[in-house]
Amino acid sequence: MTVPGSFPSLLAVVPDSEVLALILEQAQARDISVVTAPDPRAALAMVEMTRPELVITDLFLPERTGIMLVQEIRKRCATTVSIASADTADEGSVLEAMRAGATDYVPRPTGAKEIGLALDRAIQRLPRPVDAIPGIEQVDYRLTIGTDPHHVEACVTWLIEQTANKLPESQRLHLRATLIELIVNAVEHGSLEIQYQEKHQALSTDRFDALIEARRRDPRFAERRVVVRAGHDLRRRRLHYAIADEGNGFTWDRFLTKSDQPCDSRDANGRGVFLAKAFFPDLTYNERGTQVTFSVPLP
Repeated sequence: MTVPGSFPSLLAVVPDSEVLALILEQAQARDISVVTAPDPRAALAMVEMTRPELVITDLFLPERTGIMLVQEIRKRCATTVSIASADTADEGSVLEAMRAGATDYVPRPTGAKEIGLALDRAIQRLPRPVDAIPGIEQVDYRLTIGTDPHHVEACVTWLIEQTANKLPESQRLHLRATLIELIVNAVEHGSLEIQYQEKHQALSTDRFDALIEARRRDPRFAERRVVVRAGHDLRRRRLHYAIADEGNGFTWDRFLTKSDQPCDSRDANGRGVFLAKAFFPDLTYNERGTQVTFSVPLP
């Protein structure tokens, strides 16, 4: 059984060659493509490259590195379904695996039937991709982000999981870097009105966190928010992003064209904005510089 119109991918992190052979056999019967990794450290690199929908991992007891792998996958790929396996069926190991983020547990020794049933259960937990549902033409997300820039990376990770999980790795990395740059700029320079030079002086004296907290307590800035809108246009095969803040704006146009003139220290980091423009050529701001928009073509 599989998700209609899709072919899930599976990352198998299993040192037992006999068990791995059973996994490959059962996966093939379900049109699941399989990649393997010899240990959790190698598996994490594979997760970043392949973004698998399914993971089966040994717990690598007693070191518990398999538990840590499940935890990391849960942080990095919220929609990935993890199955844990080990040479024990004791309640403590099962509970620890489930708390780490696994959705199923297969004790060993095991047979083809048990592995096949675990794969079927995992497939049932997979979200249906929006482009597999007839009739939907547009999907929109709206995120409201507060004044703590330390939260931006987690928000971007979630947003990419929801909107751009199927992009090629290089394009996904460019999108991640661009969203972090633009949203951090909106929070720091827009919501908190921290000037570029002021930020770097604070960083050089290890006072940046104190500066952030002082601005966040200031009544002039405390209630400001950044709104991020993301849209998936299924007919035109494009993703659209818009990031708006409630600050005073900035003179943005010279940052989007090459210039020998130095950046104004009161404005946002021009190098980051210029790089974002290089990744996504239709990137532009509104007249005041309080909203930036860009789009991403889908493969």
